[in-house]
Amino acid sequence: MKNDNTELLDLVLRAGNIAQSEILKYWQSHLSVEWKADSTPVTIADKKAEELVRAFAQKETPGFGFIGEEFGQENPNAEYQWVLDPIDGTKAFIYGVPLFGSIVAILKKGVPIAGLIQLPALNSKVWASAGGGAFVGDCASSAGSLAKVSNVCELKNSLVLSGTLNTIESKGYGEWFANIRKNAKLYRGWGDCYGYYLVACGRAEIMADPVVSLWDIAPYPLIFSEAGGAFSTLSGEKILFSESGKPKHCIYEGYTAIASNGKFEVQLPKIC
Repeated sequence: MKNDNTELLDLVLRAGNIAQSEILKYWQSHLSVEWKADSTPVTIADKKAEELVRAFAQKETPGFGFIGEEFGQENPNAEYQWVLDPIDGTKAFIYGVPLFGSIVAILKKGVPIAGLIQLPALNSKVWASAGGGAFVGDCASSAGSLAKVSNVCELKNSLVLSGTLNTIESKGYGEWFANIRKNAKLYRGWGDCYGYYLVACGRAEIMADPVVSLWDIAPYPLIFSEAGGAFSTLSGEKILFSESGKPKHCIYEGYTAIASNGKFEVQLPKIC
């Protein structure tokens, strides 16, 4: 479907392919792993993929800002911003688990207008543009089928997913999330971007994260809106930026997240 954001969406899709091409060079190889100060891993694949996407963005969209996990911010006052997580799920990546992906978005004044979750090892992606719908297809294609959330209308029939359960409990959300998962049909820890991908494509009903960075979730308000679902922080915020276009919270681990199919009420936690 053509819309005013088609050109920017095309850039996002091209950026996803650039990241994928570099990441797959290192997939299931014997990589050296660095551990950051926050005890999270990073590899040459993360860094090279971000470098290449940044170079592409600078060439194709001079004047746009950029927020990336590995190399920080550039031109933070620009009206348009790229946001990139080159490998969301680096722990999965280094252990040979294929549930990692690249997250790419372009925002205008803090509002996502084109966004992508690309899963290189699974050869699938879900993408959206503002007013243009959400789609799912293989990584090589710019055409796909409509991505729609499921029609499941009760928690008892739902598949619930999450990030690390230990972190959910340590952040004070343990009782709240235990109530959700124990009343669901099925719970699995298929986290990171893969969990959100499943909800957006109608294959799961809830995905929750107790702590995330901006680049982990930047396109999700758009993707879930276009796919017919719901997305917010655990405190109920549906937008990630202020009216002035600035991030509402610290871009590094300043956010929480929950996505659902929006077909039934999901009680949010009282602790934030």
